[in-house]
Amino acid sequence: MGEVAATVEPLAAVKSKSLRSRKRRQRRRRQIAYLAICGLSVAIFGFALATLIRPTTAQDNDAPGSWRKGYVGHGTTHEQLGQPHWPPVEYTAYRPTTNYSKAPPPPTSAMNPIFNFTHFLYDKILYREEPIPEGYIVVKNSDTLSLGPKVEENDWRDLLAHYWLALIWVFILVLLIIIIPFIAVCYCCFCCCRRCRQGCPPCTSKQDAQRRFCCGICLLILIIGLIFGIIIAFVTNKMIDSGFAETSETMKRGSEDTCTYLKDVSDHVYHLMMNNYEEMETHVLDQLTHAHRHIFLDLSDTSESNSLAEMERVLENMPEALELMRQVEKMEKDLRFYGSQLRDGVRGIKRDVNFAVANLCQLQMCQKFLISSNIEHIDSSQCLHFDNLPNTKEFVEGMETIVANKYYAIPQRGLERLKKVSDKVKTQLSFVVPPMMRDLTKGRTIFREQATNVRNIVEGVLSDIHIKTLHSTKSFEDVYDRYGHDRNVVSLIVCLLILLVLFILIFALLCGCFGRRRTGYGDECCSKSTGATCLLLAILLIFCVFSIIALVGLFYFMLGMVTYQGACAPLRDQENNTIFRQLDASIDLNHFLPASESTKEMMQPLKMSSAIKACRANQTIFDMMRQHKIYDINDLTRIKVMTHAQENTDSIKVFDEDLSTVVLLTQEERDELNAARDSKLAKYHSSLYLPSLCTQFTPMNLNALSEQLYKLSNDLEYPAYGWAKVSFWNEGLNTKAFYRNFVPKLTSLVEKMKANLKKIDELISYENNDFTNTIKILTATAINSEQFIQKRGKDYINTLGSNLTQSIDQMIDDYIDMIIKEANESVGHCAPLSYIYYRGVDLICHRIVDPINGFWVGILLCALLFLPILFVAHRLMCLYKKIYPYLATVGAAGVVEGGSDYLYDAYSERDREHVPLANVPKKRRKAYERRREQQDYFEDASPSVSRGNRSGGDRGGGGGDGAPGSSSMRYNDMAPTHWDHEPPRYHNPPAAPPSSEYERPPPYYYPGASEQD
Repeated sequence: MGEVAATVEPLAAVKSKSLRSRKRRQRRRRQIAYLAICGLSVAIFGFALATLIRPTTAQDNDAPGSWRKGYVGHGTTHEQLGQPHWPPVEYTAYRPTTNYSKAPPPPTSAMNPIFNFTHFLYDKILYREEPIPEGYIVVKNSDTLSLGPKVEENDWRDLLAHYWLALIWVFILVLLIIIIPFIAVCYCCFCCCRRCRQGCPPCTSKQDAQRRFCCGICLLILIIGLIFGIIIAFVTNKMIDSGFAETSETMKRGSEDTCTYLKDVSDHVYHLMMNNYEEMETHVLDQLTHAHRHIFLDLSDTSESNSLAEMERVLENMPEALELMRQVEKMEKDLRFYGSQLRDGVRGIKRDVNFAVANLCQLQMCQKFLISSNIEHIDSSQCLHFDNLPNTKEFVEGMETIVANKYYAIPQRGLERLKKVSDKVKTQLSFVVPPMMRDLTKGRTIFREQATNVRNIVEGVLSDIHIKTLHSTKSFEDVYDRYGHDRNVVSLIVCLLILLVLFILIFALLCGCFGRRRTGYGDECCSKSTGATCLLLAILLIFCVFSIIALVGLFYFMLGMVTYQGACAPLRDQENNTIFRQLDASIDLNHFLPASESTKEMMQPLKMSSAIKACRANQTIFDMMRQHKIYDINDLTRIKVMTHAQENTDSIKVFDEDLSTVVLLTQEERDELNAARDSKLAKYHSSLYLPSLCTQFTPMNLNALSEQLYKLSNDLEYPAYGWAKVSFWNEGLNTKAFYRNFVPKLTSLVEKMKANLKKIDELISYENNDFTNTIKILTATAINSEQFIQKRGKDYINTLGSNLTQSIDQMIDDYIDMIIKEANESVGHCAPLSYIYYRGVDLICHRIVDPINGFWVGILLCALLFLPILFVAHRLMCLYKKIYPYLATVGAAGVVEGGSDYLYDAYSERDREHVPLANVPKKRRKAYERRREQQDYFEDASPSVSRGNRSGGDRGGGGGDGAPGSSSMRYNDMAPTHWDHEPPRYHNPPAAPPSSEYERPPPYYYPGASEQD
């Protein structure tokens, strides 16, 4: 068993290994298959990419960028600067000169809440989906509204039945109009105006004051409402008159503005289709006329044959450069001469200063000066050493040789040969340009016809819209014809009646508030009694005029409702309103278009509602015409101005001459240029002179050095260092003299030489190279240009010619796109047309109908306010009629002489203030006491006692309590036994002299009025 087990184990191991190897092989096969699929995909992608890239590569080989190394496009310099190869057209913008008439100031905005209230009333409360019943508004000539026969007959039954809420309102007003006169008769017949309960005024004075205050406030509020109503009535009445009066003026302004708008649209269209086309035509013709020159210059630029022109410039400038070089040669000699003298002079100064320091002045200051002044290097400046200057004479000889050999003729002959290429280009283009010019001329005629067509259509559309608008502004003219003459008089009378009532109420309220209370005896003018009389007058006047005012307001209410539903409501619901559908006149455009049967068959009439919607959206006139298929400005894209555009432009060959024989420089001329390049002028460049041409001839300033020498000489003591002192002083003089004599001359020579050398570089150098490299570069460039013209010149010229035709086509397309964009965005905005239309609507609705509705609001508001005013005025009149005679306030415990009780002061009522007698000012109290001492004061005020009895009775008696002169008599009750409803009469005592002045009465008790009055 052990052997069997041992045999089975190796078999299992072998089997597992074979299984793993099989899985490994399967995995490897899957990997190989995956890699094969990936490789095949890459191969297919590479093949497709190569297929796509191959044409692109071919195009790149022929691309304009390959015309010149390092340049894109056609290889021209101006393209590298960002300038287009063929410059685009610059169009002048249209500048409108329209000046629309200024609209009159809008109606006062203070009435807008009233108008909005009437709109809310008609649109929300009295709104009905069905139109106004027939017979109230009629349409004349399909575009004008007028009042119908039922309005003339005052037949309002159908209208009130249609608007049942209005029926309720009218019923209430009619009921009030009928009832108020009967109430007025009852009020007057039963003497209600005089039946006012008096009560006990002293007892109810506080309550009466409160009632007067409350009723006065209520009347004031009602008066304010009345003022508000009368203001509304006056303003809206004025607006109605202005609305009727401005009809003709508004129509005139509308006509003028429409003509202005038409002229602006026509001028704008003419500017786009004629003026801008002429600008484009002029630009294109100029390019075609000078196309040969443009192509030749681009050929010269790309082939770099401009090097011949540069070479000509260099060689032709040689005589001028020769003169400058001769001046440089002379200045060089002077520079060397003066420079050597200055160099020798400063060397002598250095030698003498060193000798003086070494032998004559051995002080530390002298040694320090020698070190600090840097005088040891005074002659070491490079500007004083001219050994490195080039030999100018050789340059002069080289220039003379070039001028003598007339090398400037070599590039001139090359340019003449190049000009022959230009002549060939001009000859070939002369066969291509004239047809293009003819096409442009024909295009002008095409666009002129388009401009005329568009102007006729626009003028027809706008003229019809304006005519319909003007007719609609004549709506409701019969309102003015029927009511205009008498309406103003009636309205003015009603307003004046309300104003009269208002003034009477205001005057009555002022008298009641600020006038004296009624005393029943001697009442003044503006007292409360006057206020009561005015209130009675106002009540009677209100009873008289209420029915008239309410009737006028009711008439305006009915008229305003009819006109609003006829004029303003259709604008609110245009599509569903029967009246507006009747007014939605059609505009026949066929008679404005050219005679074309096909066009007439396709043309549909334009509805006024469509024009209004377009104007609301502020579209342009071209948008509106395109939406209604009247005229589509986008059809201009179908116009083909250039006939060659219909052909294959690639097959057009502008140039077909052989340029392989063109020679710019012959071999002999090349040899001559090489000889000129290797002449004595070969190494010339201004940089050879510049290192030695500087102005710092000494390390230090010689003037400053001379001052230092003077200072050193002055610092030395005379006897001991006299020779050194003199030596330093002399060297200072020499230093200043050398500076003055040589430095300015040398500086001037250096500056002049620099200027001449710079000018010479500009004359005979190319790209700041020396003369050898200049001639070498220009010669090599000319040879390369010759090879370019021979090999690729023909293809390049044809490419530019094809680009010219494409550019012209693109300019024309851009012009048409510009017209379309400008027409769709800027030409003929409907805002002025909408303004003209809505100004006509404003004349009808906002300036006539709204004021009519505002007028009845003001009139009926005043009429309804009269009702509470009647009640409040009657209550206030009774309060003002109460009589308040003189009173005496009696204390609870009686009055003690000399006490401080408050007594009623009769003068206090006159002076409108209550001042206790005990608290009067001191001066008044003393005067009162003196007057009491001088005369007797009798207090018996009974009407049964005569003056004789009062003056003679008990005069001989003593001074008892009952005596007239006793002090206890003034405390007796002086009230009469009966009262005759009159104030007590007071008389002076017999001893007192007669006086007309009203004397101060004694205190008394007044029982008040009875209930009989």
